[in-house]
Amino acid sequence: MSLRFLIGLQSKNISLPDIETLDIPIRNGSLIADIYRPLGRSKGLILTINGLAPLGNRDPRFILVNKSLCNLGFTVISTFYDEICDFKISLRNIEDIKDSISYITGDKNVSPQGKLSIFAPSFSGSLSLIAASDLEIANNLNTICTIGAYGNVETIIQNLFSNQELDEYGRMILLLNFLPISIGKNDSLFTALKLAIIDNYFKYKDNLLEPHYLQMSKENRDLFDQLKMDRNFRIKHWNIILKKGGENRILLTKLSVTNYLDTLSLPILFIHGEKDDVVPANESIMLYNHLSSRGLDCKLCVTNLISHGDTGFSLKILLELPKLVNSFSFFFKHTEIKSSREYH
Repeated sequence: MSLRFLIGLQSKNISLPDIETLDIPIRNGSLIADIYRPLGRSKGLILTINGLAPLGNRDPRFILVNKSLCNLGFTVISTFYDEICDFKISLRNIEDIKDSISYITGDKNVSPQGKLSIFAPSFSGSLSLIAASDLEIANNLNTICTIGAYGNVETIIQNLFSNQELDEYGRMILLLNFLPISIGKNDSLFTALKLAIIDNYFKYKDNLLEPHYLQMSKENRDLFDQLKMDRNFRIKHWNIILKKGGENRILLTKLSVTNYLDTLSLPILFIHGEKDDVVPANESIMLYNHLSSRGLDCKLCVTNLISHGDTGFSLKILLELPKLVNSFSFFFKHTEIKSSREYH
C-alpha cells in the first residue's frame, strides 16, 4: 500500500477529479472541504491539511496526495483553511482544525465510526499536533502523519531570520506575521512582503512585487531591502519582538508543540527531510524522542528523499525507499478500520 501511495505521487495528472464538497461550520463562520470517495468500501477516513500556501487544498501537489490516498481505498477530506492559505499564523488556525475534526467526526455520512486520521505537512503538521493534545479532540483521532513539523516556534523563527541561506518563502511569511509587533502599522511594507511571498509561490515571471515596489517610498524600499538581505537587521527586530511580551509571548508559547507533549496520546508518524531548509530535522527528532520516551507509539523517518513539507517524493534514491515505505505503513496501519463492518 505504501509503495502504491509513493508511486501515485509521481503522477503527472494533477487535474482535480469529480468530488463532493462539504460545508464545515466553525465558530468564526464556515469552511469548504473537498471529499474524495474511493470506489467500493472505504478503508478509513483521512483529513489532509495543507501548509501555508495560497492554493491550499487545490495546490496541484496536494491534489496528488489526496488522489493517491483515495486510490488506496481511503475517504479523504481536504479542507480549505482560509487563514492558513492567506499566510496568517494565529491561534485561530488551531481552533479551526479542532472545529473541523469535531464536525467531520460527528457527521455519520462521512465518518460512520466517528474517527479520522490526519496527514499534514509543515506548519499545519505542528498545528495538528497541538489540536490533538486536546483530549476531547484526540478521542476522535486514530493517528497523525506530519511532514517537516516544528517543535519550538521561536527556534524556527530565529533560525530563518539569522540564516540568509535558508528558505526565503518561509522567512517572508514569518516577517509578515511577526514584524508588526516590532515596527507597528506599515501597509505599504506589508503589502510588499505579501506580494513577494505570492511571487515566490507561483514563480511568476512578470512578478506582482515590482510595480508596487517602484511606487513605495524610498524609506520603505530601503526597509524592505534590509529585511530581505540583512540578517543582523532581522535579528534586531526579532529581539524587539521577544521583548514585547504580553499577548505576543502568549502567542509564541501556544504555537510551540513542545508545550503540549505531555498530553499527546495517539500514534504519530514524523517524516522529515534531512536537508530541510525551513525546519531542521532535529525538530522532528526532538519531538519523537520525547514522545517515545513516554512510551507513546511513534515512528520517525528522516530522509533525503524530500525537502521541507514536500509531498513530491523522488524515487531515485532507492536505498532510502524501503525506510519511507515502512514509515507510511505505520500510518496506514493505524488509519485502516479495525472492524469488518462496512464503511460507506
